[in-house]
Amino acid sequence: MDSLFAREAGEIENAFLAAPFEKDGWDTALRLFARGTRSSRAQLLGLGDEATLFNFMPDIDPVYQREFLEIEGWRPEVNWRVAVSGRPLEIMSEVHYDVARQHSGSDAYEEHIRRWDGVNGCQTALVEGEGVLVGLAALRSGRDGRTEKRDRKLFAAGARHALAAVRMQQAMAHRGAQMTVAAFDAIGIAAFLIDRHGAVAALSAAAETIVGDREDGALCLRRGRPGAARRDADNRFQVALGRALGDASADGAMQQCWIGPPRGGATGSGRGVLCEFFRLPRRDWDFGFEPRVLIVARRAADIPAMRTVPLRAALGLTDAEAVIALRLANGEAREDIAADRGTSAQTLGTQIKSILRKSEVGREAELTALVNRLLR
Repeated sequence: MDSLFAREAGEIENAFLAAPFEKDGWDTALRLFARGTRSSRAQLLGLGDEATLFNFMPDIDPVYQREFLEIEGWRPEVNWRVAVSGRPLEIMSEVHYDVARQHSGSDAYEEHIRRWDGVNGCQTALVEGEGVLVGLAALRSGRDGRTEKRDRKLFAAGARHALAAVRMQQAMAHRGAQMTVAAFDAIGIAAFLIDRHGAVAALSAAAETIVGDREDGALCLRRGRPGAARRDADNRFQVALGRALGDASADGAMQQCWIGPPRGGATGSGRGVLCEFFRLPRRDWDFGFEPRVLIVARRAADIPAMRTVPLRAALGLTDAEAVIALRLANGEAREDIAADRGTSAQTLGTQIKSILRKSEVGREAELTALVNRLLR
C-alpha cells in the first residue's frame, strides 16, 4: 500500500509541476489527480470580485459552466463549498460540508452538484488574497461515496504541488507582461498592460515618460490605475477602459479616446494624447493573472506622419490641410494649431474653410466624425 501511494503521489507531483509548461498539462494533471483520489473529477476554481475567474474541470460538458454561472455558484449563500472556509492547504471534506449545508446552499446548487457528480469530496484553498481565491477540489458522486483517510492524504500531497504550479503560472504571466512591454520599448511605443482590476500590470519606458511629464503629460496613474489628468477627459478614458475590460466579445478589437492636456499646460505640437484600447484574447488556461487590455498612447505630435497620407488621398487635401484636419479631429483648439504652425487665426480659418469644402461637410464636428470614420 505504501509503495502504491508513493508511486501515485510521485506521478501527481510530476504532472502538476509540468502543467504550466506543456500543452494540455493542466488537464493531464487534474485527470491524474482525480484518479488518484478515486474521485469523479478534479476541479481548479478561481474566484474574485464576486465572480468566477475560471472553473477548470477536464472533459466537462460546457453546459456545466453555463449552469454554474446561471445559479451564481461563486456565492457562498448559494454554494456551500464556497462557504466552507479554511486556511491555505487545510483540507476540508464531507464532515465540514455537513455543517455548511445546514447554514448555506440553495436547491439549485444541490440539483447542480447531483447532476454533475459532486455531492462528496474534499477541497483546499491554494491562493488567497488580493481579491483572488484559487481552490482545488476533488468531486465525488453519491456512488463514489465519501472520501477516506487515504484519499485525503493523497489529496493533501498533491495540493502542495498544485500550489507550486499555480504560482509558476502566475510568475510566467508576470514575466510575459514584462517581455511584452520590452518589445514596445524597442520601438519607442508608450504601452500599458492592464490587469482585470483595471490596474497597470506593466508599462514601457515611453509610457513612464508620458505619465511622468508634468508640463505636457495628459495621462497619470492613481493608485496604480491609469487615467487622465483632467476630470472630463478621465471620465471618457475610464468609460473606454471599462468597455475594453468588460466586453468579452471584443477580443482583439480596438477603440480610441482622445485625451487633452491639463488646463494651463504648454501649447505646441506635443499637446494631448491619443489612447488606443485593445482587448487581449483569453487563453484556454487563464488563471486571472494575465493582462486583459493593452493601451497604446501616442502624443498628438507623433500622429500626423502616420495618418495624413490616407487622409490626403481620401479627401484630396494638401499636406498642410491634412495635418490641420487631423489635429482638429484630435480635439486641438484653433488658437493652439495656429500658434504651433506660426500662422494667423485668419489664415487658419481660410484653410479650414477649404478643408470643409473639399470634404463636403459644413461644420468642424462633421469633419471630426468623417476623419474618425476614415482613419480610426
